[in-house]
Amino acid sequence: LLDEEIRWKLQKLREAKRAALKKKQESLMSMPQEGPPGKPSPRKVAATMVGSKPLRVQVVKQYSRPKAMGERWQVQGGLLEPCPPLFVQEVKPQETVEGQRCTFSCLFHGRPQPTVTWYNNDKPVGRIQGTAVHTTECCSTLTFPSVLPQHGGTVTCVIFNPLGTVSTSAALHVRQRMSAYKYTKKEKEEMKVEEKKEEKKVKEEEREKEN
Repeated sequence: LLDEEIRWKLQKLREAKRAALKKKQESLMSMPQEGPPGKPSPRKVAATMVGSKPLRVQVVKQYSRPKAMGERWQVQGGLLEPCPPLFVQEVKPQETVEGQRCTFSCLFHGRPQPTVTWYNNDKPVGRIQGTAVHTTECCSTLTFPSVLPQHGGTVTCVIFNPLGTVSTSAALHVRQRMSAYKYTKKEKEEMKVEEKKEEKKVKEEEREKEN
């Protein structure tokens, strides 16, 4: 009788545990899918600044900019401190010959990503035929495949983001290509006369050697 009573109590205990576990699972299933209790969901975290109340954010490309300036910039996987644009390496003066290839380049940094614009003599290079611009995350190059005399002057690179604008300039000197010298009619006649004199002199020397 004692053994049967023990078995009956153990069976009741197991059933109570199963009922409690089932009830807990049902309560978890019925909860919102935002995340565990006490822990905000990823969406809420993405829109919440560290140590501050939730903020409305404006999504721009791959980052989110808080409405209030001076806050940190949000990106997936972490935070980036805002940084005004600055040049790590400025453009350098160039000197070339008309018709040659010439390239200007610069290195820069900034958060959010700065926008780059090149100018040739205060005119945007996008309006100048025969120019090419290539820009990456931290480098930009301006190429003149065939430099013309009107390209000579000043080349300027301007970078800007919501936190500021900076520029760098350098001179471009274009030398004219030397053209082939053209002889005048008189000079050509004189050259022919000199050639005939040389031929005559050579023939006389050969005759003297034969004699």
